[in-house]
Amino acid sequence: MMEPTLSFCRRKIRDTGSYIYRGLVYPFVKMAMERRCDSIIGKGAYLYKGCFLEGRDYIGDKADLANVRIGRSTYIGPQSNISNARIGRYCCIAGLETAEGRHPVKGECLAVHPAFYSTSAQYGYTYVREDSFEEMKYADSQNGYSIVIGNDVWIGRGVMILDGITVGDGAVVGANSLVTSDIEPYAIYAGSPARKVGERFDAKTAEKLLKLRWWDKDEKWIASNAERFANNTENSAVDALLKEKE
Repeated sequence: MMEPTLSFCRRKIRDTGSYIYRGLVYPFVKMAMERRCDSIIGKGAYLYKGCFLEGRDYIGDKADLANVRIGRSTYIGPQSNISNARIGRYCCIAGLETAEGRHPVKGECLAVHPAFYSTSAQYGYTYVREDSFEEMKYADSQNGYSIVIGNDVWIGRGVMILDGITVGDGAVVGANSLVTSDIEPYAIYAGSPARKVGERFDAKTAEKLLKLRWWDKDEKWIASNAERFANNTENSAVDALLKEKE
């Protein structure tokens, strides 16, 4: 089935406009964003409409972000490909790819191609007039985020996270893991599919940290207590921090 001439022309005009914007306009938009957010956006990195940087963030070279909200002081590694995600503060993401969209694999439809169950025509055409399969899963449906990543999270290079997933505060995901289910706070996950392999702290300490929510403190408080973060002998630091007033 040939693409209608009008539709083809519109697509090519849109492609040309996008090329011109990325080459001539976006570099200035990027500089303005870096200044406004006190952040660093690497060479070849591109932030599509809907992206938000809270401040002091670092976006690595050739990272591609679409509709991603990034909390303060979070690092996104080079060549990451992330869309429709909310990421918390003080996260270290070495390399991440988010995988959006589902296909019917358990008998919901005779074919896996969306032309048979979706009216979106995302690949240029469709055979149906009504949607019959839920293609997207949301971790935060109210705000349209398919994936939610908490605060103080470390994600290794080569990780892929499926849509509908929530990664809890303080969690760690090992390199090259495939995340297919929610990650518990302060837990360590690894593998394909990712499974729980350890804990960052004992359950009592993790509970205290979730109560403290240090990442929500202002930077003055964090800076004045930073040395305590690196001196957690026998878990004494977290108890001292809990006693500190904002």
